[in-house]
Amino acid sequence: MVAIQYTDHGTSVRVGAAGGALARAALAAMDAPSMLDTRPWRWRIDGDRAALFADRGRWPPDDPDGRLVLLGCGAALHHAQVALAGDGAGVEVRRLPDGGEPDLVALLHYTGTAARPPRALRLHRAIALRHSDRRAPTSRPIPGTTVELLRGAAEAAGGGLWPLGPGTTRFVITAATDGPRGWLGAGETLSAVLLNATAEGLATEVERYLTGAEAGGPAWSPVGAGRPAVVVVIAPAGRVGAAEGGRP
Repeated sequence: MVAIQYTDHGTSVRVGAAGGALARAALAAMDAPSMLDTRPWRWRIDGDRAALFADRGRWPPDDPDGRLVLLGCGAALHHAQVALAGDGAGVEVRRLPDGGEPDLVALLHYTGTAARPPRALRLHRAIALRHSDRRAPTSRPIPGTTVELLRGAAEAAGGGLWPLGPGTTRFVITAATDGPRGWLGAGETLSAVLLNATAEGLATEVERYLTGAEAGGPAWSPVGAGRPAVVVVIAPAGRVGAAEGGRP
């Protein structure tokens, strides 16, 4: 199934202000991280509304409850919101709006032009920068002020960010709750942390997505409130070392 569908078979939905902004946001979301770079989502754009669906045709292996799918969808949703904010477009978002349609993850309603929030353009540019960044993270820690900035971004997205030991470059993204809404929020948190880190000139890597069983293990006892979801590496950049084609 195609990643972006238009319900209007004419051209107006694509060239109008609303349709154009939503289409650009959906395209930007293609650079969001996901397990094995599966991009397990699809968009349906109808006038001034865009619907984000989980795409079962791109379901990652070993994900019976859809946890990893929703993490990817959450990252795509946040990337889309960042693109809209950078585009000066206002949007209202409803998450998991229809319990009778389990694959419907979010609805975005374009509300017109809007003032760009602080850092909106930097974060928007960070989408392409992060995806194409081939620099390898070093073992050097990042400043405490930067850690606090990233923690604030994580909390604003609804999740948490916790260092895995003092002076480390490894962090764990946590979900607020263990369930679909929490997993979706953890994906948004992952996107927020990675894009803010990129905007600060840091190199990032998604080291590991955690399954439900792994997230409840004793290895995460030092982590504070929340449910561990993703392990990331964030550090000053070293030499070019990532694979050709950019980061997933």
